[in-house]
Amino acid sequence: MIELLTIPRFLDPAAILEEVRGATASAATVYGSKSAVESNVRRTKRLDVSAATRDAVVQRLMQQKDAIAAHFEITVDECEEPQFLRYEQGDFFVAHQDGNTPLIRDFTLHRKVSVVIFLSDPRDYDGGALVFHGRYPEGDLRQTVAPDPGTLVAFRAETTHEVTPLTRGERFTIASWYRA
Repeated sequence: MIELLTIPRFLDPAAILEEVRGATASAATVYGSKSAVESNVRRTKRLDVSAATRDAVVQRLMQQKDAIAAHFEITVDECEEPQFLRYEQGDFFVAHQDGNTPLIRDFTLHRKVSVVIFLSDPRDYDGGALVFHGRYPEGDLRQTVAPDPGTLVAFRAETTHEVTPLTRGERFTIASWYRA
């Protein structure tokens, strides 16, 4: 079974969407690096937002920290700076894990819980599905989520997940991670 926590109406996406649509963008990196762009692994844009927007999202994440930690029965201390992301046609992120696993090269991250906050209405794009993969020996168990805008989806950082290629429109999300 894939353990997810969904928090509908985690935030109001309207103002953030307005800002991210006009934000400066750069290629998103992988493996926690600020410089490693691997377009065969992850092709999406990281958006530069105002400090006020970034701080408001961090504050909201920290308000939910204890509830999220209790759900997963773990202890977390802080959350990483959120990544504001735009997926366009052809963009994707291959199946991967975010932390707490030997597959991650950067062991300094100590990520325990990953979160994705959906900003876009899923009717505004095709493809770009967030797909979770079950653990071995559960076989080919997969679960796709496409929640309403403003919804937060949390999952253990060692959960394998991917974003399938976007085929139409734009998909805006925020990603962050709680650390121990």
